[in-house]
Amino acid sequence: MDILTDDIMREAKAMGYECKKGSYKDYNGEEIVYHQWWYQCVPMKEAKHNSVFYTHLNFSLREDYLVSIKDKFDSFICMSPEDAEFLIELGFDKKKVFGRILPVRNTYIRPISIGIFSTCYDDGRKNERWLLDYASSHDNAKYANFVFVGKGWQNVASSLEGLNCSFEWLNVSRKMPYEYQYQQNRLAELDYYIYMGMDGGAMGTYDAYAQGVPLCVTFDGFHKAIPNIEYPFDDQNGFNKQLDVILSKHLQRISFFHENNPESYVAWLIKVWTGQIENIITETDKKCLSFNSVVEKKRKQYYPLTWKRLKLIIRERLIMKIIKYRMEHK
Repeated sequence: MDILTDDIMREAKAMGYECKKGSYKDYNGEEIVYHQWWYQCVPMKEAKHNSVFYTHLNFSLREDYLVSIKDKFDSFICMSPEDAEFLIELGFDKKKVFGRILPVRNTYIRPISIGIFSTCYDDGRKNERWLLDYASSHDNAKYANFVFVGKGWQNVASSLEGLNCSFEWLNVSRKMPYEYQYQQNRLAELDYYIYMGMDGGAMGTYDAYAQGVPLCVTFDGFHKAIPNIEYPFDDQNGFNKQLDVILSKHLQRISFFHENNPESYVAWLIKVWTGQIENIITETDKKCLSFNSVVEKKRKQYYPLTWKRLKLIIRERLIMKIIKYRMEHK
């Protein structure tokens, strides 16, 4: 929670807003108050907008309190569209409820490595040209790191360099001690293993399968006996389509982190607080709600009400009463 608050402050200040964090006693006439702990929140009467961050609900008695505050605040920010639907089903005004996933904090997204473990021959017998054809006609090839282990890949590597694609070439000598185990260790680091040859199969495919590396290989020869090949293909067109699938997944990963960074999250929050966003759950969000009732689902996950948890709730109520009393008599 502190980290999230710091992120919000940093981004809001970068956008030109004055802001600070602290307890209720530190309030000094700010227009917007964002209450981070919903089960201990008291609206600030002087503020133009009181917003509550709803995280999660674990006890049945907390549900009663949650419902009791639904008309006391101007907006409720949830950690997902599903949580927003939960509040709406509890009777909250849907115009006040907003759901968006939390901002990501990752500043580095690991590139995917796609490996080919074989010798490259001058006569192109293993269809190595398919990879160059793909890279020259598909811009998404630049999002992958191609790893070649074997001899003869210098021309392919040089062509990939000219196409601004990333690659590694390990030309491992059989004379190097433990060369096979070294290659197996590198193989285990791959995200995908590809083999384009239509020559009955490659033993490297067995190695990749043993390491749990997803296979993008020709459905040919003894490859057909391998269970659950993730990305099989029979020709160059099929190879292109499977690489499209693999790389589109990585592009989606990059887009996810780009679209949900702290900057975009805070910009969205400010639009909510300033009335620039009217609502809530889109049709796309609703497709993620694969059950009839979010309330029914959540209630099944409530913790049993033990004496220890009951004392916790009593303590929360006392803290809230103390806060409210101090605010009214300051």
